[in-house]
Amino acid sequence: MSDVVEMPRKEVPPPLELVKGRIEEVLPPAVQSEVESGEVAIIDTREHEKFEQGHIPGAVNVPAGENGVDSHSEEFAAKFAEATEGKPALLYCNTGNRSARATDALTNEHGAEGVRSLVGGVKLWDDLDLPVEGTVEVDEDADDEEDED
Repeated sequence: MSDVVEMPRKEVPPPLELVKGRIEEVLPPAVQSEVESGEVAIIDTREHEKFEQGHIPGAVNVPAGENGVDSHSEEFAAKFAEATEGKPALLYCNTGNRSARATDALTNEHGAEGVRSLVGGVKLWDDLDLPVEGTVEVDEDADDEEDED
């Protein structure tokens, strides 16, 4: 007798190692020129309040929810499609975990193509003195938590 147990996709996020193994992640310096030239749609997956405090210039805010849980919804996929207007997309969050989960959901559940996640998120982008609008404030205590971003 074989019992098959399925993981509840929305309630329990898949392990980050699994997620990051099946998406494309890029470092900030590798995509800086694409970002600055507008060749890529920049999607900030953080909550609206964090986005308003500070973000990468040209970014559009499409919140993915805690741990990227909202990225599994058709509503998120529709907002993403509207925000990207058919361009390749670069997703980011505070430190790169939530955007990795959202990139995975978009690519592997919603069939989106050309979606990448920014390694280190807006924190690394800012730490490298790349341009930001406003002020990037990341809760330092949350940086050590795998899914806090």
